[in-house]
Amino acid sequence: MMRGVFRPGFFELLVACVTGIVLHLHNAEAYIPTESPVVSRTTFGDATATFYGGIDASGTQGGSCGYQNPFALGYGVKTAALSNSLLDNNMNCGACFEIKCKYYASAYTRKWCYPNSPTIIITVTNQSPQGLNGEHHFDLTEPMFMKIANRIGGRIPIQYRRVRCYKPGGIKFTLTGNPFFNLVLVYNVGGAGNVYGMAIKGSRTDFITMSRNWGQYWQAFAKLTGQTLTFRVTLGNGKTTTFWNVAPANWQFGKTYAATYNFY
Repeated sequence: MMRGVFRPGFFELLVACVTGIVLHLHNAEAYIPTESPVVSRTTFGDATATFYGGIDASGTQGGSCGYQNPFALGYGVKTAALSNSLLDNNMNCGACFEIKCKYYASAYTRKWCYPNSPTIIITVTNQSPQGLNGEHHFDLTEPMFMKIANRIGGRIPIQYRRVRCYKPGGIKFTLTGNPFFNLVLVYNVGGAGNVYGMAIKGSRTDFITMSRNWGQYWQAFAKLTGQTLTFRVTLGNGKTTTFWNVAPANWQFGKTYAATYNFY
């Protein structure tokens, strides 16, 4: 007698489809990209630079990275806005670069760049337009521009390379949202500086993968009030560190909590 052939009904097909979708979404959330070689380069590459924000850099507040007030967060005037060819849709906010003027590039640069090509180190806090001819571009604060060139030069060719970020104290997390929605700004990040992935854990939960909301704001839909909070952070270079028990069980929205250690 020939055995009957099993033909899945609607319910079995529905379960299979839902399972596949859930697994796909889980893998998509867990995927963490790696940074572009034009960002991670440790040898000098070419770009252009201008400046903005006024002589005291007060006009550099706000911006696409979400840091709002770079002075209150400890970045001060040592910041820059990057063209999206380097910023990569705000993925590289917080990265640090060493920059110098191309003094010997032309008569123009020899006129406006300072001799011996002094270097500066900046942290990325905003987005700028692309260079006039499509080049990678850095829009420096005026005080930082004036450390490598005369401000009258206006727009200058530069060279840049990625460097390690050295930040005082621990990595910091500002918590906003509501009891069922957690929105976290992460900053003062050492090492590579650019956060590419985050997860949050309450004292009564497993790690919950967070997604980028905008800039360096990360979100998770979970009720975590009344629990100590731990964060797992992955940088653009792939390095991951867990920051245990950063916020106590009585943490509050609108407050900032600092870990006792950082990336280095």
